[in-house]
Amino acid sequence: MLDRLIEALAAQVEIAETRTLAPGAVAALAGLTRTEARLLFGAAGHRVHYNAGTEPIAALIRLISDVQRAEADADAAIRPGDEVRLVRELLPDQGRNDVPWWDEVTYVVRYVGDDETVDVQPELTMEYIIETVPAAAVSPR
Repeated sequence: MLDRLIEALAAQVEIAETRTLAPGAVAALAGLTRTEARLLFGAAGHRVHYNAGTEPIAALIRLISDVQRAEADADAAIRPGDEVRLVRELLPDQGRNDVPWWDEVTYVVRYVGDDETVDVQPELTMEYIIETVPAAAVSPR
């Protein structure tokens, strides 16, 4: 059901002259919790990662990030929508791997917690899974 709602919202954005979310949609997407952000971005990211021709959904993801970013403190060190890289040496042991090309992957911050963690999602051509990592383990791209 969530997939259908994401597709419907993306289709609405695609046919709008301004290619923006309607004010009511912006209000509905404001103040996402960590769980809601993970569910929404995870499902939308899954659609983009596995399906060709999903530019409307990718555009929707960017617009939702814009809503989150507008809500965040402009002076915050890390905000939703920021592109970051992971500093593997600063990740917990279970977050490290020996795959060198992961160092080149760009991640997008999907949620900034009040517990000094961030939820990040890799570029969708690589993967779509959202991970929670210490905020200190990311650096700007």
